[in-house]
Amino acid sequence: MDTLTALRTRRAVRKYTDDPVKPEDLETILDCGRYAPCGINRQGWRFIVVTDPAVREKIYEANKCFCKFILQAPVLVVVAVGPDSVTPFEDSAAATCNMLNAAHDLGYGTCWLSANGISADLPAYFMATETGKAVNLPEDWHVMSVFTLGVPAETPHKEKKPLGDIVSYNSF
Repeated sequence: MDTLTALRTRRAVRKYTDDPVKPEDLETILDCGRYAPCGINRQGWRFIVVTDPAVREKIYEANKCFCKFILQAPVLVVVAVGPDSVTPFEDSAAATCNMLNAAHDLGYGTCWLSANGISADLPAYFMATETGKAVNLPEDWHVMSVFTLGVPAETPHKEKKPLGDIVSYNSF
């Protein structure tokens, strides 16, 4: 799949088959995260791969209001940033997007879950801090995103707004 097709067709998947994620595909996906741009090239991130059902259950408990499919996905990836990251929001978002698009290109489905472990003013703070505890994250590290990964059991399709509805030039 070419890059433009991948970017235009990736959708959130919330239903997965029981098929495993191939180890070589998982490594490729994580490697694409490693190649994401980051502030001052600090690479102050860590990608924690969760396959243990007990750990997935703990993460589900922090998110159970809307994320039962966490228990169904064979893999969760927790994206965390540490004290070396000077642009934690941007770094983690770029790495997450790279991995989501790589997974889609390889035929896997993903769903990016809201998480932000830096600002207690944001609603996802609880989810992020509890997820961090579940994966034994050091105190000076923060969960910034979590995504499910697996072989999709659905092909979601939702129309996007027309470009003219979301783009303006030189002024709002």
